[in-house]
Amino acid sequence: MPQVFKIGSYWVYFGANEGEPIEPIHVHVAEGSPQANATKILLLMVIKSSEA
Repeated sequence: MPQVFKIGSYWVYFGANEGEPIEPIHVHVAEGSPQANATKILLLMVIKSSEA
């Protein structure tokens, strides 16, 4: 799994083509090397309308 960055002993890394159906874009956070039970954080885009 590609590592995005490391903070102390925590790794933040991408997962790809996971789940059925395929899950939205997300990263995992794990203490130490990547693990199956790592915390998953979904990356969602919010689009704000220019209308009031």
